[in-house]
Amino acid sequence: MAKSKYYNYNKVCSYNAIYNLIAGGRGIGKTFGAKEKAIVNAIKKGEQFIYLRRYKTELQAAVDTFFADIVARNLFPEWDFKVHGKQAFMSPIHMRDDKKRQWTLIGYFIALSTAQNQKSVAFPLVTMIIYDEFIIEKNTMHYLPNEATVFNNFYSTVNRDDNGRVKVFFLANSVSITNPYFVEWRIEPKAGEEWLRLFDGFIVCHFPKSEEFNSEFYKTRFGKFIEGSEYANYAVENNFADNHDGLLERKTSRATYLMTLESRYGTLSIWHDVTNGKYYVQDSLPKRQNIYTMLLERMQEDKTFITYNNRILQNLRTAFAGDKMRFDKAATRQNFFDIFRNA
Repeated sequence: MAKSKYYNYNKVCSYNAIYNLIAGGRGIGKTFGAKEKAIVNAIKKGEQFIYLRRYKTELQAAVDTFFADIVARNLFPEWDFKVHGKQAFMSPIHMRDDKKRQWTLIGYFIALSTAQNQKSVAFPLVTMIIYDEFIIEKNTMHYLPNEATVFNNFYSTVNRDDNGRVKVFFLANSVSITNPYFVEWRIEPKAGEEWLRLFDGFIVCHFPKSEEFNSEFYKTRFGKFIEGSEYANYAVENNFADNHDGLLERKTSRATYLMTLESRYGTLSIWHDVTNGKYYVQDSLPKRQNIYTMLLERMQEDKTFITYNNRILQNLRTAFAGDKMRFDKAATRQNFFDIFRNA
């Protein structure tokens, strides 16, 4: 397939954002394009990159073949590349026969789960962080506790001078809008909108629609096999499976505040309208709250600790089963689902 059909980073970089989130269809070349950009920066500017994954196990699998597609395409015929340990190197081809061949360090491979160990390490030449698969595929693993905060801490370690030198490229397939980053930064993809700019341009999101890639893909045998399926909807069409209008409804003016529920999936307010019997779950929180927490580490004097077996949660589960639960937006609905799905 022609290279022009793969993801081009020129436009997303034109926004000059610090955090660049790219959630696009599977196979459009997000990771390949990011690696190519990192290598060009190394050759032309002497810059370095960090390739980041969540856990050491998935990082190792990616490291083993990191340069394979770059070499296969022969994009940089004057250079050799290699990985040694958790570092990436390059060297000019004309030095192949040199017994004292020099290799230049161009990148680091790091797992976010061990990022705390990097606090004393300096990365003065790093200008690019590639966080691959930042949205987890279904039923494969779990996010880190307070993952968005963990990442911010890691970014602060790398970008010590806080001058915008380091740009981050978050890469993933369009799996779920309910992930720590979308929830923490209130990122809400809207149908038909490819670009989203937040926090005065600190964050830019791209949800690419690649019609050219889609048309070519559906001509393949595998494309014909999955066309019209739920898998094709997110993997090719770039639609988040949990971004729909089911059970979404505006809270009535008669609904009264009951409680705030704090869990590892988010903090939600619960309201009840006695006239129609419906409960309304909201992302927004009132000024005065009655907080119930499911997180023992966040227990304070003004909160009540609650477990899955508590009568209050049982009543909420019963209301949901009886079609008496409504939500302000898709992310709120998914956060509420996850509380009971993982009980």
